[in-house]
Amino acid sequence: MDENKPNSQNETPVNPGVVEQLEQIKKAVPDTSQRLFDFLASNLKPIAVGCGIIILAVAAYSGVNHWRKGQAAKAADSLGVILIEKTEPEARIQALEAFLKDSPSSLKPTVLLELAAAAMIGKQYDKAVSAWTELEGSSSPDLKAMAAIGHAKSLIMAEKPKEALTLLENAKAKAPEAYANAITRQMAVAAEAAGDTQAASAAYAELANKAEGSGKPYFEFKANQLKPKS
Repeated sequence: MDENKPNSQNETPVNPGVVEQLEQIKKAVPDTSQRLFDFLASNLKPIAVGCGIIILAVAAYSGVNHWRKGQAAKAADSLGVILIEKTEPEARIQALEAFLKDSPSSLKPTVLLELAAAAMIGKQYDKAVSAWTELEGSSSPDLKAMAAIGHAKSLIMAEKPKEALTLLENAKAKAPEAYANAITRQMAVAAEAAGDTQAASAAYAELANKAEGSGKPYFEFKANQLKPKS
């Protein structure tokens, strides 16, 4: 017997249907899974006994994105029901907190925004601050700026204007220019509430310099009113 001849008796026969199914699955698998498919194909004979499991695994991989989209859609529907049905602040806060624990990452900013707003209306400022703080960790400069403004407003409502002013001063240095006026307005309110008339006057003066129309006289009046007397 030729020793170099493969011993076909020791090889596990491969069901032709399996090969065909793998080829069909290959067409549906994203490019990023090509290495996985090549591995499965090259090792098909050694693991032919478990080929049914392999087919299921690859098929499941190709359907992950579809499943995720379906789950996100269901979650969005559930969030919509909460926002429609839970109109009382305390009930809405509790529902949103429960929903947040298992919500998809794509929905978390929306849930946190709704939670912060409900907590502010319900005068639960610690929960509002917590939600705004989490939003400030976003990679989006716009969301960071909006969250800083909301955070500061929560602190002012909680009678912590000095903390709000410090937060806004730091945020203003990093925020996109489009949010400069909104942050400066909040700084003026925070500084005035904190009794820092110099900072308040400076903020109103900055607003007056940039303002046009009916708002300008008001900002000029506030800047002069709060300007420290020499």
